[in-house]
Amino acid sequence: MGGWGSGGSWGFGKRKCEDALPLDVRKLKRKGCLIPGRSFSWQWSVGGNVHSTIGFKVYEQHVTLNYNHRKEPVEQQILFEWTPCNYGGERAWWRCPRGRRCAVVYGAGKLFSCRVCYSLAYSSTCETGRDRKFRRANELRRKIGAKAKSLNRLPIFKPKGMHQKTWDRIIFEIKILEHQG
Repeated sequence: MGGWGSGGSWGFGKRKCEDALPLDVRKLKRKGCLIPGRSFSWQWSVGGNVHSTIGFKVYEQHVTLNYNHRKEPVEQQILFEWTPCNYGGERAWWRCPRGRRCAVVYGAGKLFSCRVCYSLAYSSTCETGRDRKFRRANELRRKIGAKAKSLNRLPIFKPKGMHQKTWDRIIFEIKILEHQG
């Protein structure tokens, strides 16, 4: 059947969503940006430094994006639509250039499109079981104020305000996860 990287693998070799520029329509709605006639710019930062900037012009049923891709100016229109929520209000959705409805479009190439069109995978779906255990252990370490990685010592004292039962459970879980890996 298929060769290396085909089918039900963990997505090794696939491009990741985390490596692309996400444009989440829910964030734009929350910030009140999807009002027709509005113009604004959106920025992505890495380590406090601006990585990329994009200009927006909002219309009734679409936005026009203005940005540069590899020093070439690009203008792209992305449709959006509204669906009613069960308990009132409306939810906004992008329509990717191929017509698929989605909440996030990604700048993984010249144009913004959905993750399916770009064949992007989430990093967590590309992890092995061992990687997943160490990621969970590192999340728990951050929760108690410890440095990531199993070679670093765990703190002796619990953070102020944390219950002793919670502290004991987290320490136990970290030890189990790191010693199983």
